[in-house]
Amino acid sequence: MSTRPPHRRPGRRWDFRASPSHHSRLTRPPGRFRVVLHRAADKGLMFVARAVMEVTRFGPAEAEFRMWEAHHRGRSLVLVTHLERAELFVEQFAARGLATTIEPVADL
Repeated sequence: MSTRPPHRRPGRRWDFRASPSHHSRLTRPPGRFRVVLHRAADKGLMFVARAVMEVTRFGPAEAEFRMWEAHHRGRSLVLVTHLERAELFVEQFAARGLATTIEPVADL
């Protein structure tokens, strides 16, 4: 019995040039979204840095940079990723009492 799924049988070739809309869908990257951390007036600075390290797995220097940027500018770009992962990060920051938002990245 073959271990290949039926749609991957040998000898079957795909011509993506025949279907331009299908081809563009394969080559176009998925939508990207920014995860933005906002200033937390009611939380301590080291609490924010520790939360950033726990959620994102950034090192101490990177987490402190994000913490200070959010503290002084009011917001800090944490990372850019696809929508589902961005939503996960927002939920994890919210569980720690920190405000974050998701913003779409403008396509060029």
